[in-house]
Amino acid sequence: MRTPECSPWEDEGRIAFIARLAAEGDLSELAEALLQPAAGWDEGHGAVSRLRAMPRQRRMALADLLVRQLEASQQVPEKHERLWLLLAAVSRGFAEDSWCARWNGMLERQAAELWWSQTSDDVPTLAEALLDAGRPLSGEVVGLLRRSAHMGLGWAQLLLDRVPEPPLNPGEPWSDRVLAELPELGDPWRKLIPHLRAAGPTPGARWERTAAAVLDGIDPEAVRRTATAWLALAAHGARDPWNVTAVRGLAWLLSSPTVPPRPETVRVLGALVERPSVKTVVAGAGIRALARLDGGAGRDELRRLAGCVEHTATRKQILRALNP
Repeated sequence: MRTPECSPWEDEGRIAFIARLAAEGDLSELAEALLQPAAGWDEGHGAVSRLRAMPRQRRMALADLLVRQLEASQQVPEKHERLWLLLAAVSRGFAEDSWCARWNGMLERQAAELWWSQTSDDVPTLAEALLDAGRPLSGEVVGLLRRSAHMGLGWAQLLLDRVPEPPLNPGEPWSDRVLAELPELGDPWRKLIPHLRAAGPTPGARWERTAAAVLDGIDPEAVRRTATAWLALAAHGARDPWNVTAVRGLAWLLSSPTVPPRPETVRVLGALVERPSVKTVVAGAGIRALARLDGGAGRDELRRLAGCVEHTATRKQILRALNP
């Protein structure tokens, strides 16, 4: 059975070999073993954790060995990147500004190229090194960590306990607009975002009360206008798993009895259902929100959707909403 702290692709024998060299303090042999191309250019959490467990002075000595090889390795890109990654793994407590700048650039590149980090522990290794050095992570990098955790990368999840911001992942038009407007909208709306993300499949009474309390004192028409503008953008594609439940929360908010329904409300909720690019969870929220609009204001839109939506599961949801 594999030890739980190891990444699933790691070789147990290699981890044991690295652990022995690290414990014995044979840093030259350790550095050589870590840089062997035959072993691949990717260490998992098992090997990295053994390096991090070394005493500070031993880690500093290994860092010196790695830094001395950086300039000579520039003509071998894989080895050069490998050296920077290994430096991140051993740097806790003595990271230099130039190192952090390099790690940040590596992370930003990963965030631009990847939706999630798949079977690589490079992203958590670099992110942890920056956090340990007191450096912030960009919203794009945090989004990559969140999606990686969602896909089962447990070490990304551990890091997220240290990264509460931003409240939404950037990169989608609607979430980018929310993040841009939050500073001016103020504290109530910033507090609302985590509550929107906590929205369940149906808007329970407790959820409604909390939303009303958070937005207490804000004109309901202002709430409607803001939520409508955000949802209109979300209808063009809300796919990030971290963000998507906040879209559902916005649908509940817009269909709340405290927010006056308007024809624009019906149109934007209908767009959540009709546009094929949105996730099923978003379409379902649009259907339930239309069904619960005050005075049955959404029923005509549900009838229209029943006649034009082709997705079988979504159409069944519409018919159930029309015939509860």
